[in-house]
Amino acid sequence: MRDGNEGIGFSIGEVAQALGVAPQTLRLWEREQLVRPHRTERGYRVYTEEDVERLRQVKRLRKNEGLNFAAIRKQLGPPPDKNGERPPEGRGPGVPGERLRRLRVKARKTLKEVSEATGLSISFISALERGGSGASVASLRRLAEAYGVTMRELFGTDLEQNSPLVRAHERPVMEWDNGVRFEEMAPGKKAMDPSYVRVPAGAGSEGFYSHDGEEFVYVISGTMYVELKDQGTYAVGPGDTLYFHSTTPHRWWAGDEPVEAVYVNTPPTF
Repeated sequence: MRDGNEGIGFSIGEVAQALGVAPQTLRLWEREQLVRPHRTERGYRVYTEEDVERLRQVKRLRKNEGLNFAAIRKQLGPPPDKNGERPPEGRGPGVPGERLRRLRVKARKTLKEVSEATGLSISFISALERGGSGASVASLRRLAEAYGVTMRELFGTDLEQNSPLVRAHERPVMEWDNGVRFEEMAPGKKAMDPSYVRVPAGAGSEGFYSHDGEEFVYVISGTMYVELKDQGTYAVGPGDTLYFHSTTPHRWWAGDEPVEAVYVNTPPTF
């Protein structure tokens, strides 16, 4: 593609076709600061050969390693701007690395055994145990299942109190590098596990996962997309509800707007 004196590059359609992804995927990766294509005076995106090579790496890290956006940004570094300069890299919340290592040792599992059980690479699991970022909801859920614990036990966020009332400011929080946030809404031993969930635009579980039990979703604002493997994808809007068996591999994400929802698991295996 040539745009006057702007130089030669590739359009978003050409890049999407070359990589085998949808144009909206490239727009999402741009919003997540994984690439920074040049813009013409008319606002069209122009990708350089370096941009295309970087996007090939992004696709590989997403598909083969299961890394989330924060981990990819950390591994590749921030993309150069149109002047070739790199902005300072931001830092997101870390993952419970030492707790992950202790849980693995307690379960008497080697890195290789955990890798075989979860499908995650040994290098990725090892990096997480050293305090590295990049664990998605799906990848941590697989690790929790391998260690025989819930996500709340993994994060150390179980509520221990006798009162049935939980104030909004008292809710323990689980938060991932991509901004997904779960707040625990019920204390103690219980049959249901309700959470107040916030999902930034474009973020989500970043992979399929499954476990015992059943799930109920009530969306307060935004649109949450939930894909049930071999069953289809459901767009759950404000006031809508979704109910399904947790043994069905599932993944979810927010659309172009942030999502707020109440998410209930039963039994409390999440």
